[in-house]
Amino acid sequence: MRKQRLFFFSCVVFLASGVLSAQAEDLKKIYDDALSQWADGRPEDATEALKYVLYHSSGEQLGFSAIMDLSALLGEAGKNEEAMAYLLKGAILKPDDPHITLEKGWNLLSLEKDTDAKTTFEEVFTITTDQSLIQQARLGLAIAEARLTGPEKSISTLRTIYSSYPYLLSPSAELISSAFEKLKKRPHSITFLKEVLTYDPRNIQAEIDLARLFDESDYYLPAWQTYYTLADMDPDQIFFTRKKTKLAKYVKGRLDDLLYWSRLAWPSHDRPVEYDGRNLLNIALYSSPDGNPGPVTTLRFICNTDFEIIDQLRGNVALGKANSQWTARYDALNHVLELQNNYGNPVHTTRNLVRIAPKIKGGVILIKNPEIDPAIAGIDRGDKEIAGELSLSISGAALRLVNTAPIETLVPALSAQFAGGSKLIEELKTLSVVVRTMLFKLKRDPPHHGENYDICDSAHCLTFKGLQTETDTAHKAAGLTLDEILYTGDTPADAALHRACGGFTGENADDGGRRLKKLSPFELYSLTLAAPPDALLCLAQDKTTSSDVYWTLVLDPRWIEDRANLKHKIGYLKAIIPLKRTADGRVNTMRLEGTAGNTVLQDFPEISKILSAGTLRSALFSVRPVFEGKYPKFFILRGLGTGDGRGYCVLGGKGLAANFGADYRKILSHYFPRYTIRKLK
Repeated sequence: MRKQRLFFFSCVVFLASGVLSAQAEDLKKIYDDALSQWADGRPEDATEALKYVLYHSSGEQLGFSAIMDLSALLGEAGKNEEAMAYLLKGAILKPDDPHITLEKGWNLLSLEKDTDAKTTFEEVFTITTDQSLIQQARLGLAIAEARLTGPEKSISTLRTIYSSYPYLLSPSAELISSAFEKLKKRPHSITFLKEVLTYDPRNIQAEIDLARLFDESDYYLPAWQTYYTLADMDPDQIFFTRKKTKLAKYVKGRLDDLLYWSRLAWPSHDRPVEYDGRNLLNIALYSSPDGNPGPVTTLRFICNTDFEIIDQLRGNVALGKANSQWTARYDALNHVLELQNNYGNPVHTTRNLVRIAPKIKGGVILIKNPEIDPAIAGIDRGDKEIAGELSLSISGAALRLVNTAPIETLVPALSAQFAGGSKLIEELKTLSVVVRTMLFKLKRDPPHHGENYDICDSAHCLTFKGLQTETDTAHKAAGLTLDEILYTGDTPADAALHRACGGFTGENADDGGRRLKKLSPFELYSLTLAAPPDALLCLAQDKTTSSDVYWTLVLDPRWIEDRANLKHKIGYLKAIIPLKRTADGRVNTMRLEGTAGNTVLQDFPEISKILSAGTLRSALFSVRPVFEGKYPKFFILRGLGTGDGRGYCVLGGKGLAANFGADYRKILSHYFPRYTIRKLK
């Protein structure tokens, strides 16, 4: 009988353990499904599934993971009371976890419990030595101090970040500027905003604040210049355009010469460049961001060799001398193109297409002071050197400029342009191969097929600033890799590049970044909190220049609302909710929630346009609102990398060349392991 009871008891224990094991497996599946729902753009479904896991989990780790993911989702959505309830549960499980404490601080801040927030942020300093978490806590502490005791104390805290933690230079300087403005120390405020833009030139909020302070200080020229920049970046924002127009009345001198466009008095190339007549590419010059050629009404040009003017129907109609400045203009009254020599005398008038052809192949033409309709925003109106031929044709009520040049002639300038002044020969050899491959792809499959040009010179195709960007090292690198491109099998490859991957490229090349343990709300959020590893390839030795790798923006909802309401009519902005994410965490779609309704932004270009007028560096970022009252006071965006992460990481390649002595073949094999380097057939 005793043996039977023991046998029965053993069976019960066995069955119970089996039930518990099955239940644990079911909860793990529900948790994994919740993460899939979140990545698929269903954060509300994910939230409910995570709550179920938490309430039914007896395992500490799974329950704690659910708590941290819930805190990230609820904090992002501005549901701070609810987030606090789960964080308090997490604190019972792990009372000394610094992430729990840090998140409690941010939620208390948004609940305007500033004294409690201050105490909580200070507690972070006592339970961790992780500088990333300490400095993020210090940032929150400064915001709480500004509310509690005024700007002086917050400036002191922010200066600690500013002087010791390079990855928060830009936001700390921005908040210091705001504090000085509250103290009515406007010159100090302006100085720190300039610092913000030194550390992060793509910080549009700092640009907006700087323009306003210049204007309020009656600094007419810099105010006009800054509002002009903003109107160029955000042409749909009528406020910037009106400010630009109003302030222009107070500015003396030729306005075009007072802006950021490059101006060259003379060609930087005093002799012809090497010219290979193969593989010609037609490039539309002065193109807008959407790829349309800019309507040029007047331009001046200087050729460093004698040149011919060739009318499409009449043939050779004029000759010009080297280093003489000619003018081409569109005569709106007669709807003709008029060419004038260096004495200002008319030489040729026509409605036909005209080619300016250097007598010596490789002659360089400098295009100076192109005049383009100022209502068209986003066009780089800088002077530009080109080789090959320049075609001028009438298009609408202006001229269209097209440069016909060999691909090989473009490679050194483009490589130097992307290298940003680097003189590392192996880096520039790598860029030469990548750029050449990209140009051949554009030639084989021209984005503007059916026009009289193949590609444009804006970011729509490939930004080309002119041959003046070429350096001696880039020229040498192009020569050492002459005709080399990337192949996949026997087919020229489809290559791409971006400035900084932040740790891993889209093709999973490892640049020494931190991998996500799993794609979850908290893992991604915590990744954006952490400083990049010191060994990250795309991280420069000077960490103050790291904004391409690790960036933080503090955005005022007003401007996001204004951009969104032009099309979507959301009213006042209440929340920014990332929806679908890629396997590596990049945002694909996003929901804006407003007092008048919600809208979903369907791709990254639209997301970037609405959030930051197109200046957002990458789609790999987290969102954290900070509330005052019912609405967010600002949104903190923390992100990694620049661009879409595809192909070659420019700063990573530089790191391989500079820190490890890698040659260009090794660098290319790192980023393109499935491609081979071969000479053009």
